[in-house]
Amino acid sequence: MLNNTVSRRLILAVLFAMLSLSVFAQTQAEKPLLGSWKGNLAIMGQTLEIRLTFTLDAAKKIQGTFDSITQGALGLKLGNIAIEGKNLTCNIADLAAQGNPVFKGTLDAAGTKIAGDFTQAGYAGTFSLEKEKPKK
Repeated sequence: MLNNTVSRRLILAVLFAMLSLSVFAQTQAEKPLLGSWKGNLAIMGQTLEIRLTFTLDAAKKIQGTFDSITQGALGLKLGNIAIEGKNLTCNIADLAAQGNPVFKGTLDAAGTKIAGDFTQAGYAGTFSLEKEKPKK
């Protein structure tokens, strides 16, 4: 009986450790992206001032919003946020029915800039963002 109890506890401890490591690894991959990123989006001969903001929700899952500062469109929800190494992909979920706007970018080695491609409704553009310093 004692051996069975010890085995169960050991199995639970191992499962908990594996789950904790998985959440920790995911959070560490997302950590450099957390915060606000401001810059420009160039598409169809126009340059728009934009901001992407990334946070973690209560479940430690990354969430994000998009602001088109130039157009006054603020707080649009980002969706399908995927991070693989230094590569980021996401779409503007609130506009998915309007041409599925998608960002595909790469975080620079210093962790202070993201640059890449933007597509929407068959149009292609580029974007470049710099991490904003937190407000005090």
